[in-house]
Amino acid sequence: MSSHAWTIDSISHALPYPELRATFQREVSFTEVSKLPVILERWVQFIGDIEAGRGELERVRSYVREHGRLPDGYDQETRESVSQYEELKAQIEAQRRQGHNAA
Repeated sequence: MSSHAWTIDSISHALPYPELRATFQREVSFTEVSKLPVILERWVQFIGDIEAGRGELERVRSYVREHGRLPDGYDQETRESVSQYEELKAQIEAQRRQGHNAA
């Protein structure tokens, strides 16, 4: 993914959901120009992470289609998964506040 010549448009098109594209466009639109490289790099890394996890996602989907349930270990919350979820929620909320403050 890192060898790709990224543009704002190509980053936006690589995001799998309209909500993510809207968040990306809003963040890019309301960020100071001097801070854009960091923001853009974070989104490129996010896309790389999505692509890296795609194989595992397909494996789990196939398992669910075949067995009608998630594989063992996927259906229970762990302290780590709850912590990661809470961190993600906090990051999203901080980004929303930052976007509203920039306007």
